[in-house]
Amino acid sequence: MPTLAPKLRTGGCLCGHIRWEATGKPSFPHLCSCGQCRRWSGALTVAWVDLPLDGFRWTGPGGEPAFFRSSDRTRRGHCPACGSALCALDDGSDRIALTIATLDEPDPIMPGRQHSFRDGLPPWWRVSIEKQHGRRGKASAAAKGGKPPVASP
Repeated sequence: MPTLAPKLRTGGCLCGHIRWEATGKPSFPHLCSCGQCRRWSGALTVAWVDLPLDGFRWTGPGGEPAFFRSSDRTRRGHCPACGSALCALDDGSDRIALTIATLDEPDPIMPGRQHSFRDGLPPWWRVSIEKQHGRRGKASAAAKGGKPPVASP
């Protein structure tokens, strides 16, 4: 797994009501398929990354997300407007766990081999992390000499 350097990272929900920015070194990029993650996100697997709370702030017009206490020590954040699953905060932790899908630039954050609760998944569900991956969209099309995809109206 590549070393993840501290830098400004940004992200947010589907509708843009909840936005965030963070500096600091990401840690523990991983996958989780526990029952709480599945039900909270609506997905069989969630990709997570931890960032330090020191240097993290909510920047969107909605301020911080709505939180749901999912266990005696964890709160999970979601956008109250669009419902996007955003983060998890453990009581007393100095880090926030963010869903990798909420990052504006998720490509540099690649989960390692850690995949919690994979044994509880349906037999037809498989997750594969590609070690060599390229940029999608305009960059990869241009690199191949093709035209970038056109967004539909």
